[in-house]
Amino acid sequence: MQDGDWYLGYPSYDGLPGAALTFGRDRSGIPAMSEPEIAFSDPDVGDAPLPGEDGVRLGRDYQRSATVSFELGVDAVDYPVDRKWPRGDRWLTSGEYIGGWPEENNELPVLGMLRTEGTRETWAQDGVNMLRQVWRADSLRDRPGEPAWLSHRTGGRTRRLFGRPRKFAVAHSRFARQGFIPVVADFVTVDDRFYDETRQTAELWDYSVPRTMWRPGRPGAFEEWVASHTRKKVQIAVGGRLPTHPVIVMHGPCKNPKLTVHGLWAVQLSLVLKAGEHVTIDASPWYRNVTKTAASGARSAVGTALTRASPRLAKMAIPPGRWDTELAYSRTGTTYPEGTGPRIEIKWRDAHAWW
Repeated sequence: MQDGDWYLGYPSYDGLPGAALTFGRDRSGIPAMSEPEIAFSDPDVGDAPLPGEDGVRLGRDYQRSATVSFELGVDAVDYPVDRKWPRGDRWLTSGEYIGGWPEENNELPVLGMLRTEGTRETWAQDGVNMLRQVWRADSLRDRPGEPAWLSHRTGGRTRRLFGRPRKFAVAHSRFARQGFIPVVADFVTVDDRFYDETRQTAELWDYSVPRTMWRPGRPGAFEEWVASHTRKKVQIAVGGRLPTHPVIVMHGPCKNPKLTVHGLWAVQLSLVLKAGEHVTIDASPWYRNVTKTAASGARSAVGTALTRASPRLAKMAIPPGRWDTELAYSRTGTTYPEGTGPRIEIKWRDAHAWW
């Protein structure tokens, strides 16, 4: 992406194509006619009047979502906007993405091809057809909680919003015959945070149980194994300006794994994880779920395995700063196969208040 680019993306599900649409600059064929407006919803305040006296009691306030409003132009004056060109008569198949160029080098179609007024209008109408298909987000509509993401690059850095495309309106313009059609479209976010494009990851593990125990003639062998195969304490550095909700993945084999972020909270599962199994605790505002994945790949909800001392997923946030984390667990046996043991991944995106 280059400065000024916007990118709308979401996955492919149930045989319906996902989206990978870059727009905003003139070269994309879908330029922004003006700077997009970002309107934040008013906070949901919990103020209450004080009975029998002046003033109010300040309550719990909640930040809601934001709406990004675009004024776009589908510009097919010089070349087709439909990203299926030159295969525009071919249906998209499962796993493909609307808006992605078919050429491997991602170049635009060459200019100089035969252009007539009727051809330009057809190109423009096909471009609107494609753009509305992207904005319908058919692969997401039947999946509650599943978000799209809207990325924008400005000032040399890229950040993204999570939400879904919403409003879409087309203006019937006299310029359509020349290959230009104005469009108004909105994207509504899940929350009011702007996330880094790159996700950070930290890992903790304990592979300290040796395959062969210490024996005479090998002094210090056990201690060396422990030192090189244990990382139960890690300091993480969370950037940005706002608290962010992590994704925590706990891998077996172990029993009752626990992750502590000292000074904030500790989350623990009351279950046994075998080798090859893992539990994902996703505290993201758009998911908020706890799922177990078996070695076979089968998934099941295990939210009830969270202990009572664990925080609610909505409260499982990490503010900016440096935080010490620690892995704890109970063993399921006296020995593990070499190279196996409990492991925890902590994944997060730094959160900001603006681009």
